[in-house]
Amino acid sequence: MRKKIKDFNPTDKAVLILRLSDIQIRKTTANADYASMLGFDGTDLIEVKIWALTDEKREILKNGEVYELSGIMKDYQGKMQFNVSELRMLDDSEIDKSEFFEYAKMNEEELKEAIINYINLIDNPVIKKIVFTTLKQFFSEFFKHPAAMSMHHNYFGGLAYHVYSMLTLSDTYLQMYPYFNRSLVYGGIILHDIGKMIELSGPKGTEYTKEGNLLGHIAIGSNIVYKVASDLGVEKTDEFLSLQHIILSHHGLLEYGSPKEPQIPEAVLIHILDLSDSRLAALEKEALSTLPGDFTEPIPAFERKKFYKPDI
Repeated sequence: MRKKIKDFNPTDKAVLILRLSDIQIRKTTANADYASMLGFDGTDLIEVKIWALTDEKREILKNGEVYELSGIMKDYQGKMQFNVSELRMLDDSEIDKSEFFEYAKMNEEELKEAIINYINLIDNPVIKKIVFTTLKQFFSEFFKHPAAMSMHHNYFGGLAYHVYSMLTLSDTYLQMYPYFNRSLVYGGIILHDIGKMIELSGPKGTEYTKEGNLLGHIAIGSNIVYKVASDLGVEKTDEFLSLQHIILSHHGLLEYGSPKEPQIPEAVLIHILDLSDSRLAALEKEALSTLPGDFTEPIPAFERKKFYKPDI
């Protein structure tokens, strides 16, 4: 039986099969190159380092590929790290690579059906047309795309599942606070992260694209929806203006990357939903892998705070 990350302790020699992501070439204090990355065994993540980085090893390092790696486990600041001495890329004939990717809790067809049902609940014809036309241009890939590289929903179908989760959560708020415009809430949720379709390269070996690095998903999303609204001749309507404002303000605060802070009720709600779903999804992943009575690993989405899991 193949060993996994959890089967090893610090100082153990280890051979692991991992999918590598977030590969970065850095410099040591002695100005020597080394590689830093994340390794995923189908269940757990571990930080991976290659200190003796030869040209041969550098050549075969690719985000999203699966490798057989050998090296030594190390305790670094209370967290396991895998220092690799040898690695070999595996091909499809050697292993089922699908085991080394994470997937949304719902499959692609379930997510399509659920989100289309919400689009059909949009009563406002202008909002519905903007949402439908925007989503149509990305439809074949939208339900496979991740929502992030590492912070939250960073897996196959993560973006659509994040949207679905927010739509589902919004129903409770819409019932409790009927003054919200339902069409605008549903439309804003579906479009709020649409820029990630261009910001991120895709679910396998996810990387920031050139546009992603230079513009970010908020600016990209605003541009996408403006082009759609302009083509439809509705760029002067309150419907479009409100949808664009939601995209521009959904991070909530200027210091969190929002060009604008929420100034309509629906934008406030969508910021709250986006924040809660992204943070709780990141917390869920760590909480599920933490034993009762222990603390989680540091969670980047919470500024690397650790959380205690009560033994009750």
